[in-house]
Amino acid sequence: MDGNQFFELIKNIYTALKCPSCGNVYEIEEIQFVGQFEGLFLIQMTCSKCKLPVSVNFYAKDPAKEITSDLSVRDLRRIPESPISSDDVIAFHKQLRKFKGDFKKEIRKK
Repeated sequence: MDGNQFFELIKNIYTALKCPSCGNVYEIEEIQFVGQFEGLFLIQMTCSKCKLPVSVNFYAKDPAKEITSDLSVRDLRRIPESPISSDDVIAFHKQLRKFKGDFKKEIRKK
């Protein structure tokens, strides 16, 4: 992934990122690139309203490169074919905010 692709990616996702403390939408100027290693990216965001620093790790696949993984074939079959959308992330976040239980108890129920 080159610099232009990375910048476009950040522009596309920054509007979905909100401060977990005050809910403020980050401005592009508040997002700082920290580093990258083999498709893993780290960015730091600092909310201009409440000054909370937040680090975000994400993976951006370069289709031209082969990826090696420690996932089993069974694990790989569980990965959905379609990419995770921002709506999926928002829905998951809403579920987590409502969750008041114990993850261990929830896993035992299933």
